Amino acid sequence: MLAAAAANFPLNGIGFVNANRSVGFITFPGLELKALSMLAGMQAKGLNKGDMVILSLEKSEEIIPVLWGCFIGGIIPALLQPPVTFTEYNPAAEKTEKVFHLLGHPHVILSHEHGENWRSSHIPAALLIDVAGLPEDAALAKRVSLDPSDTALIQFSSGSTGDPKGVMLTHSNIIANTTDIIRGIALTANDVSVNWMPLYHDMGLIGFHITPVFAGVTQYFIDPVDFVKNPSLWLDVMSQEKCTITACPNFGQLLVTRYLGRRAAREWDLSRVRILFNGAEPISVATMRTFLDGLSPFKLNPVAMFPAYGLAEATLAVTFPDRLKEAEVKAFRRAKLIGEGLAVEAGEGEANIIELVNLGRNLDHCRVMVADDHHQPSGAGIVGNVLVTGKNITPGYYGSPEVTASVFDGEWLLTGDLGFLYAGDLYITGRSKDIIFINGINYYAHDLETIALKLEKIAIGKIVIAGYFDDVEGRDKLLIFLVGADNEATRDLCREIRNHFSAVIGLSTETFILVRSGDIPRTSSGKIQRYKMVDRYRNGGFSNIICL
Repeated sequence: MLAAAAANFPLNGIGFVNANRSVGFITFPGLELKALSMLAGMQAKGLNKGDMVILSLEKSEEIIPVLWGCFIGGIIPALLQPPVTFTEYNPAAEKTEKVFHLLGHPHVILSHEHGENWRSSHIPAALLIDVAGLPEDAALAKRVSLDPSDTALIQFSSGSTGDPKGVMLTHSNIIANTTDIIRGIALTANDVSVNWMPLYHDMGLIGFHITPVFAGVTQYFIDPVDFVKNPSLWLDVMSQEKCTITACPNFGQLLVTRYLGRRAAREWDLSRVRILFNGAEPISVATMRTFLDGLSPFKLNPVAMFPAYGLAEATLAVTFPDRLKEAEVKAFRRAKLIGEGLAVEAGEGEANIIELVNLGRNLDHCRVMVADDHHQPSGAGIVGNVLVTGKNITPGYYGSPEVTASVFDGEWLLTGDLGFLYAGDLYITGRSKDIIFINGINYYAHDLETIALKLEKIAIGKIVIAGYFDDVEGRDKLLIFLVGADNEATRDLCREIRNHFSAVIGLSTETFILVRSGDIPRTSSGKIQRYKMVDRYRNGGFSNIICL
């Protein structure tokens, strides 16, 4: 891919955007030369075809040349979020140490700035490689022959640090999925992509780096931390570089919307954006609408909003909608969907509905099935487990045959998502692990949060709802985590929420936990980790609890 991009599109390449808006640019031929230099350095340190290496690098401009050096030399990289420190609790540090053991004690390539901070008793200093000292003469690099079935890289899920799962992706997995993505969005070398999603996440790595390289697309990278601190940086770069392809899941859309509400807008021109991927977590219809409204003055075409479905185990993408139409939202009767697992479209003006986004149909190299708990196909409009199969699906998790066996039924991979097919299109209702079972009825956590947001006093991102089994009372109960201070106004709001749920869906809510925004843990893609909040509650980690 890289050699073809260098030969066919020598003026295109990659721009690395700094917080001060300056851009460091490298062409594809320049990247290939730098990658060979990095490979020569890795080979000089004894890394050869089939060896694992952990990339714990801070900046995209560090990661990308090393990554391609690995590919050219058949070295298998695992990209991880770099730890901030090893001296206090740090999820990224804990994950790095666990991955280090899982992969059989490989070398770790780290940023020069982090060299002095690595104080891990689990990772010997002899296995640490400072990226600054890695480059050697590119002419010394040895290219290796590779087979399509060889493992190209290992993607670690962005969720639990307790048991990180390494998704093995072969060269053929990646080629199949990137080919499908290119066809699905009609990507050409004339496109320009802008991305702030981290490269250790499948959307950033596959969607906004490897796929654009395959198509010869010039791409710009913004550090995720810089985007979170200043979302206008993303808008600035898209406007300035005439961006056509980008992405922004719920989490990012909220940040942009809040920014627009606080600051004076600039004269951005987003008219050239034709694809804005929206995925990585259950898509919030309300968040999406508010985001589109906020950016409409800057000529963002609503047709650009592109809700898609995918997962790391499928390399990245599974379903795409029609790219030439606006995102389709359908309203379904809540009582039928929640109570009976049946998708029945609601009539105009009907109350008590659930709005879901149409995620489209499977890509060419992938198939989707919605099945019952025995993995037999469900009928159209019946909620079930979402299973996928195809050339883009991982052969399994590295070093975890038991986990691999638990998620495969023959050729079909169990995604852990629930949904249904309606008129041939996929709709996701939620994650199976986020289902709350109360009084014989299944509730979806994110749907309950949507109901709560009907109250004007609650802002998006300020409420998290989860379920847990109370061992003392022997029943499932709701936990409502609310961002706020313990005062009379907050207690009044809790009572209002309780009355609202009772009136709308007849659900009893009694336990409210007051938290700070920083107490809400998220994955690298912005998904809320509800299970971590429940675990912390079980272990007495919250002090402000209101029981009504």
